[in-house]
Amino acid sequence: MIKKILAIIGGIIGFILLLIIIAGVAVIMIVDKPFIENQMRKALNRQVQIGDIDVGIFSIISGVEIKKVVISNYKTEKQLEALRDKPVAPGDVFVSAEAIRLKLKFLPLLKRQFQLRELVLYGPVVNIARGKGGGFNFDDLTQPKRLTPEERAELEKKKAEEAKEPKKPLTADDIPVSVTVGEVGVKNGVVNYYDGQFDQRFQVYKLTALVYDIKLDPKDLANNNSVKIKVYMGVRTVGPVKTGSVESFDITFDVNGGAKIFDVNTRRLEPEIALHAGSPEGQITGLQIFNTIAGNQVIGKYLGDALSFLKGKQSWKGSKLAYVDVWYKAGLAKLSNGNLKLQECRLLFDGAYNTYSKGLDVNLELELLKSRNEAVRVGLRRQIQSGLKRLGVDKYANEEKIVDAALKPLLNKNGMIYMKFKIAGTTSKPTATLTFPQLGSIDDIIKQVAGDVLIEAGKQAGKKLIEEGGKKLLKKLPKLF
Repeated sequence: MIKKILAIIGGIIGFILLLIIIAGVAVIMIVDKPFIENQMRKALNRQVQIGDIDVGIFSIISGVEIKKVVISNYKTEKQLEALRDKPVAPGDVFVSAEAIRLKLKFLPLLKRQFQLRELVLYGPVVNIARGKGGGFNFDDLTQPKRLTPEERAELEKKKAEEAKEPKKPLTADDIPVSVTVGEVGVKNGVVNYYDGQFDQRFQVYKLTALVYDIKLDPKDLANNNSVKIKVYMGVRTVGPVKTGSVESFDITFDVNGGAKIFDVNTRRLEPEIALHAGSPEGQITGLQIFNTIAGNQVIGKYLGDALSFLKGKQSWKGSKLAYVDVWYKAGLAKLSNGNLKLQECRLLFDGAYNTYSKGLDVNLELELLKSRNEAVRVGLRRQIQSGLKRLGVDKYANEEKIVDAALKPLLNKNGMIYMKFKIAGTTSKPTATLTFPQLGSIDDIIKQVAGDVLIEAGKQAGKKLIEEGGKKLLKKLPKLF
């Protein structure tokens, strides 16, 4: 009996090995460099150059690796024929990659299980260009192919049938198998973008974007409906920015979190994402929100240009200085625990951002470092001097006492200047309303300390009378004796 069982097990193992070998031979026969290059050339209408393909009999288990891939910009059939077997010119590269790795588990497919260990693009460089007319260098890839009259008629018929029945949203029940994925994405990539309409350049560098530990089982959605997310990248301007909500920037992002793929109750595809987004290092100039705060009319009348430093270059370095937690679903991003510590101030924020309308609804707290107190005092003093002249008491008032009185509502318990704002509008046209403290005008502050002003004026007048009287007495002394 045991021998029969062992024989059956041995037969099963042998059969599985045979399947693996057959599949491996098929892979070797189908997945070769000329075949892949030709298929990609036809599909993309571009030159395709592959350095090497690492494939063997057991590639069905170990995976396939394609090395040194280079793809050109769009070419006509005549150009492709003329460039056959020639390398892609360095200035004509659309996409290049150090390697593409695919590792798919074969045996689970027999059990209606899709298990992918890895599908990762290593070291890609993507060059995107937008022409002066508004077209992109990848538009040909997004346009539908030319159809024959028969194909067009079939397509119109299909559209008419779909129009009769509303398109159903994708649900978990439409997934026929359970899905397990190790990691999918990009590692150490670069994206260069040139906008010909505005003659501007941007770059994404050190790009690593991965979704990993994907677990999806339509039969057990409550426990298997998740994906983890990791993104690290730098984004910077190359040269000055001529349009948009900033002048220049160079910011790194470190994002970690996860998502629920389907809504558990409706079972519809409606991702719910929760992320912790940090920025280990960055610098930015001319951010519209900062410009709006610095240009707030209430603050301008009270402090003058004391917050104008916000319009200049702001920088930070350290993952604990810039971060925010983000929750996203159906176009609404909720922000919480937001923190940005700059060289001269700190900002705390929370609120919401609509990704469709670009609308903002954010509460922002601004705390200036004590090193900024003197600059604020200077701004206040100028405003107070102007107010005293208007009221005609500039000769008698004690400016510093009035400055102290005007500064007091701005200081928190730590002696730092502290304000709260409500940020609304859109990212390109934000508004900033001061909600704390409630500031009046400088003239109001002067009137509030009018008693001190009058007392000081009385002292000055009395002193003057005494001095004048003393001088007269000294003149009369010789005659008295």
